[in-house]
Amino acid sequence: MQTGSPFTATAAVTAAPESPGALVPRVAEGVEALGEYQGSGYQEGRYLVYRADQQAVLLSPLLYLLLTQVDGHRDIATIAQRLSTAYDQPLDADGVRYLIEEKLEPLGLVLLRQPPTTPPRADPLLALTLRGVLLPTRAVQRIARLFAPLHLPPVVAAFIAAFVAMDGWMFGTGHADAAMRETVAEPGQTLAFILLMLATIVFHEFGHASGCHYGGARPGAIGVGLYLAFPCFYTNVTDAYRLNRGGRLRTDLGGVYFNAVFVVALGCCYLAVGYPPLLAAAMVGNFLILQQLSPSLRLDGYYIMGDLVGVPNLFGQVRPILRSLLPRKLRRDSHPVSINLRPRVRWMVTAWVVTVVPFLMGSLILMLIRLPAYTSSVWHGSIRHWTAAVHAYQHHQILGAVLAGFSTLLLWLPWIGMATIAVRTLRRLYRALVRLVDRRRTKIGATAGVTVA
Repeated sequence: MQTGSPFTATAAVTAAPESPGALVPRVAEGVEALGEYQGSGYQEGRYLVYRADQQAVLLSPLLYLLLTQVDGHRDIATIAQRLSTAYDQPLDADGVRYLIEEKLEPLGLVLLRQPPTTPPRADPLLALTLRGVLLPTRAVQRIARLFAPLHLPPVVAAFIAAFVAMDGWMFGTGHADAAMRETVAEPGQTLAFILLMLATIVFHEFGHASGCHYGGARPGAIGVGLYLAFPCFYTNVTDAYRLNRGGRLRTDLGGVYFNAVFVVALGCCYLAVGYPPLLAAAMVGNFLILQQLSPSLRLDGYYIMGDLVGVPNLFGQVRPILRSLLPRKLRRDSHPVSINLRPRVRWMVTAWVVTVVPFLMGSLILMLIRLPAYTSSVWHGSIRHWTAAVHAYQHHQILGAVLAGFSTLLLWLPWIGMATIAVRTLRRLYRALVRLVDRRRTKIGATAGVTVA
């Protein structure tokens, strides 16, 4: 089995198939097989495949072997013979055809007789919305190459030591609190602080991109969007899945590591020039690190947790884990829930689920309870900031006007994000209701058919 060998889509051999075994499948354009997903937490190994749309797909050993046998020239009967030998189990042409039509073709990996359709994409509810590209892939890869030496072990050790020393001085002497008080008291310094925080967040993304490049993968674009109800930046590091566990963790931790580097740089600049917003931004940078390490949402801590246990989509395990915890009589069916995780990994993922789900549900309930108060605060805050912006503009205080206008925008962005989540939730509920009605109609129709017979 070759790792990292790209599949080139070729035209299917024209034939008049007299039987299922005479059909000739072909690999979809841009599909690349990368071999085994390293550090997997599954009981059975998983194999990694990339699609042309940069979506990563994990396949079972049987499906991956089947994919490697498809070359656009072999018919299903020949593939069945070769697959039986490689998998060490007998498989006939009908079985191979079933696997292609029901498994690989719907994933957009193999084409048989159907014309190409849009393959399914991951669409989790807790995902980025209203996304846009900030830096294109080519620019990000150049920047990643520039900052990659910061991931050398001696450099990492030096910056971590400097970060600990800087934090000890900053919080131990009280300079950070004094700098923050001076910063918020003057509009010009407040605006400078906001710009420094934006620079901190962008530099955080450079950490992910450079960590990905250092490990040998290709980082993608850096973009901006809304996550839940808040604006955020993101980096496309899907290609890091091809790396081993250490490489993936380096990519995950690259962001918070670069936050630490930026804190050191800001602290040194403050010591050199004494400008308060520099130290204020360094202080808040520490809280950004703590926020990113939370494993409850799709922040850095979530991906770190996933790579530590070898399960890339932890939220995908929530439903089966919760079903397995229910008494059998409360389930829809009496069959045991199949969770293909190693015992130790299953225990860790279960602990994550029973911690995160109540936290998220509690946060949602608290938000709904406080919704009237939040609405009132946003409305009155918007009026206050907008009035301040108009007043500052009329008195030619440009910095004050910009700051007040920016504050108004920040007040409304969470509501845009929450509205987006509400719309997506309603769409999912509608689709689930349609599926439920269709299933019941099918069941009633089948029962009626049996009664008539």
